[in-house]
Amino acid sequence: MTRRPLRRAATGLALGLALALGLAACSSGDTGSAGADDSSTAPVAGGTLTYLANTEPPTWDSQVVPSLNVNSINSSIFDQVVAQAEDGTYHPYLATGWEISDDGLNYTFTLREDVVFHDGSPFNAEVLKQNLDRPLNEPGLATSSSFIESTEVVDEYTLSVDLARPNAAFIHQLSTPHWPIYSGKVLSETEPGQRSADPTLSIGSGPFQVAEYVAGSKLVLERFEDYAWAPETRDHQGAAYLDEVVIQFVPEPQSRIGSLNSGQADAIDQVPPLNIPEVESAGNQIITQDNTGTPWLLNINPNLAPFDDENVRLAFRSAIDIDGLLQSIYAGVYEKAWSTTLPGTPPAGSFDEDLVDSWGYDLDEAIALLEEAGWTEIDGDGYRVKDGERLHLDWYVDSLYAQTDQRQQLGEAIASSLKEAGFEVERIPFDTGSFGTELAKGEHHLADSSRGFADVGTSVVPFVSTQIPREGFTNGINYGLVNDPDIDALYGTISTSLEADERIDAAHEAQSLILDRGYAVPVYIPKKIVGTTSAVNGWSFDAVGYTDSFFDVWLSE
Repeated sequence: MTRRPLRRAATGLALGLALALGLAACSSGDTGSAGADDSSTAPVAGGTLTYLANTEPPTWDSQVVPSLNVNSINSSIFDQVVAQAEDGTYHPYLATGWEISDDGLNYTFTLREDVVFHDGSPFNAEVLKQNLDRPLNEPGLATSSSFIESTEVVDEYTLSVDLARPNAAFIHQLSTPHWPIYSGKVLSETEPGQRSADPTLSIGSGPFQVAEYVAGSKLVLERFEDYAWAPETRDHQGAAYLDEVVIQFVPEPQSRIGSLNSGQADAIDQVPPLNIPEVESAGNQIITQDNTGTPWLLNINPNLAPFDDENVRLAFRSAIDIDGLLQSIYAGVYEKAWSTTLPGTPPAGSFDEDLVDSWGYDLDEAIALLEEAGWTEIDGDGYRVKDGERLHLDWYVDSLYAQTDQRQQLGEAIASSLKEAGFEVERIPFDTGSFGTELAKGEHHLADSSRGFADVGTSVVPFVSTQIPREGFTNGINYGLVNDPDIDALYGTISTSLEADERIDAAHEAQSLILDRGYAVPVYIPKKIVGTTSAVNGWSFDAVGYTDSFFDVWLSE
């Protein structure tokens, strides 16, 4: 391993890469903690929080599928290497500091010496090496984008990491639940498939440990009494306040709301916007935060007719009355997304505000573009026809997320409304396990997605050719199968430059190209909406907009 000159060190005041990237505040929307704001009210230790999640995670290893559902749970089980604060800066966590070489290819981490895992085994450089080596040994992990080339234990509490290429988001990746730090004993004694399927093998060093799991029903977390290494970004030090958290999987929104309003649950996830008044009128509270990263968007496959014609892609976008649909389904609680990068995504200024109001619903324009593309005939059912073929679109749907934010209802409404312009749209559901495999066949016209991440690179990578799903790489997140050298080149700058201005300029250009060439239709800004009783205090979110942790939560009654 070649050691390189170091450019700067990162310590408790979040120096190093955080400054190099110029990260600024990355939360947007209504934020804050739940419960009483009276500073004289001291947190109370003890009690059980019953929390109803909308979906059981498809896998418990967030390196395999980093879903919102598993991240919201894993953030209480696992610690991260570094911590990201609300203002986007990075602080020590399992690492007490880090140094970055001048060329951005080497990171040297110094580690805490007092951390133990739930199974009693110690945390040290060798264990961190095991965790960071996983993308090198397990093909297809979501963290393969880290570009780790090799790792070396310098001493018991110092680890050196070499990257194959500069990665501007590397420190951010290590601050998220996407990269759970497992006990070295678990990694040595179990197979990846076992950890994915069984959360009792989710053995980390976080403030809560898994006590019980009933598949399809619930997961019980209990306080890890030895926990004493919370980062300075948390509201308190020492062990968590709650004795335990009972997480029940309840897909039906009305069942979750009924349980909250009747006092059977303390908190519920994914409150539908139209039900917010119902929750609040029962004396409960709503806590929200907008996500950063990408919006919920429609990925368009430009390789398959009729979307191989740019005019048809742009006509499709113009034919969707996004504002009207968001108002009817969400009562305006969710805001329209203007770009494939969300407001508030770091570095500050990455979202191109010039794109606001730059496009929108225009049925006349949609029809004109379709007729210019040769779709001039209308059949007896009201759909456009060209050369005897109906203007038909297949929309592939990952069933796991269909009920998130009522996306099933929104998707059906979008599909139905497109008939006005002459599109026939068929939504085809797949389970998560086969979704990527089906996309890799390239037979779909549309696939929807959203991706939370507090770094601009993740808002562009879904349009990069290296992320196209294919045989052996069905976890690729380029659902539209876009292969555009211009976007690839811009992503090269975004993903490697340590200069914030360079990354922002490239991100603005990429956002414009994606829209101008009709590769996607941004629809809405995802918002985390949690309902709790008035007894719940200290609820907070991370910079991405996921539930941060149950660590600071306490019950006043």
